[in-house]
Amino acid sequence: MTVGIVAAGVSGLLPAASHAEGSPSNVMFLVDNNASMQEYSEYLPEAFTPGYQPIPEEPAPGDLGGDGPAGHNINTGCSDPALVSAMSWFDKNSPDPAKNGSVIYDEDPDLASKFFEPDKFYHSRGRRLAWQSEEYPFSLSSFFNALAPNGDTFSACYTVVNWKSAYYDSPIMQECMTCLETKGWWRGPVVSALTEPGLDGPTQNPGDPPLPPEAFRKWVINGRILNLRPPKFVAARKAIKEAIAQASNARLGVATLGRDQGWFDPPSIIKGMSPSCDKSSPTIDETALDRAALKHAVNQIQFRNQDRNVGEALFGLGAYFSSQVQDNRWGSWFAQPIAPGWGWPGCCSGGTYDNPYTGQPGATWAAAPDEWLKAPYVDPLSETSLPGQPWEGEGNDKSICFDGQRSAVILVAGGTPRYEDNSVPITRMMELLQAQGAKHPDGTFVQFNPTDPEHNPNVGGINYCHQAVKYPPASGTYTQADCDYTDYNWPAGLGVGNKNFMDDVAFFLSHSDLRGDRSGNESVRTFVIGHGDHSPMLQSIAKAGQGQFYRANTAAELRSSLTSILTGLGAP
Repeated sequence: MTVGIVAAGVSGLLPAASHAEGSPSNVMFLVDNNASMQEYSEYLPEAFTPGYQPIPEEPAPGDLGGDGPAGHNINTGCSDPALVSAMSWFDKNSPDPAKNGSVIYDEDPDLASKFFEPDKFYHSRGRRLAWQSEEYPFSLSSFFNALAPNGDTFSACYTVVNWKSAYYDSPIMQECMTCLETKGWWRGPVVSALTEPGLDGPTQNPGDPPLPPEAFRKWVINGRILNLRPPKFVAARKAIKEAIAQASNARLGVATLGRDQGWFDPPSIIKGMSPSCDKSSPTIDETALDRAALKHAVNQIQFRNQDRNVGEALFGLGAYFSSQVQDNRWGSWFAQPIAPGWGWPGCCSGGTYDNPYTGQPGATWAAAPDEWLKAPYVDPLSETSLPGQPWEGEGNDKSICFDGQRSAVILVAGGTPRYEDNSVPITRMMELLQAQGAKHPDGTFVQFNPTDPEHNPNVGGINYCHQAVKYPPASGTYTQADCDYTDYNWPAGLGVGNKNFMDDVAFFLSHSDLRGDRSGNESVRTFVIGHGDHSPMLQSIAKAGQGQFYRANTAAELRSSLTSILTGLGAP
């Protein structure tokens, strides 16, 4: 576990002493459900020794080097010295469970399958388990809570080629079965132009970066391998469930990044804060914390989101923690229209460029009358029910129960926030902060000038990316420009130094009194765990949110990071 830039105390509006000591904290787990969470922290290797595998002059589809309906059999097998070296972290014949993967990683009976069975074989691609929605053959269900492995080498190998007669008793199938019996893994063919529909995939989504080569390499691997290096979502899922099981003196909830609902995409709260307020004061009733329901909520997360819209999710969670239901707090702040225009850089005073990947116009960015107050509705095209902006409940089902209660979001993110994550009212948030005299950690006042952002050399706002830490220790430093990324991240602002607003949202939540119905300062801090990622924007979000950033490369580091955060919040 590596700790990045830290929020040094609470600056500006809300001194830390304003929060009630000893009372239970409100902690919302915000889980990254982007599709990249399906991936392994380390891809299965593409390493090979040049010239090791001879290729016949006219190979048949089932020959080594052959190309056909199941893919191109190039650099396959389990004996290439470079490949064997790259896979040396696993040895199914070792007596050490840390090498042989004999211990099931997550045997939660609430799941429909064990993740993962040591005596079964799983279809994979080099970057992730083969997923039912995009790849064949697959081992991971569309809903992420069940698996479809093979129990024998013959079935596992022939399923890769869809039982095509061209591969019957072929060299490539003999190689596959031998590798599974001796090594427990086999690197198979690569998707090619000759691969027939149904056996190819995955496809690239519009506006997404190109897929890595590992996405097209087929593997068959023993469950033991997956127990040693599970996909990111499996590691995150288990670590969060363990944190839920162990936490005390805390109300807990579970949320994910929201689905596409137009411009602003509010988060999805799978399980609201538990226990209820009447079971939380003056001290918490630990038996009332519905840990089983919370862990079930984690198990139900579907890691298929195209966006990693962290800023929008944080903004929506701010609304959930606000006193909107009591006194229209959020509505009084963020009802449209917001001057100038619709909340710069949207229509009509700022605007943003059209989407360079799809052509979608940017002039009407976030201009709906209910943009940040969306009610639940049914999409007329897909007939899908969309939840809208979540608010707290009535009575004892509140997000914050009493004055001065500490509240925090713990974000577990597998990468840099991207993909349509700027649909938040940046101008209005900055206006509110400036009116209240908000300050940066160094004591200087927050500044923001939305006038002519494309030509304004200093729009202001929040950007601490120049203070981010590079891992592992390396020469050079990040700059604020590193968080002005726009590739595959439309829409973006036009102002240099503040083209992305995720850290602005975290700053707003941690420096604002979100409730008008209580006498305390009810802010929300943001802690960030980079699950195999240390991007400067994630670090800036944690700094702005008066939390802390943790980089967790392993499952153990992920668990340790969660424990450290909960302990600091008074919920060991």
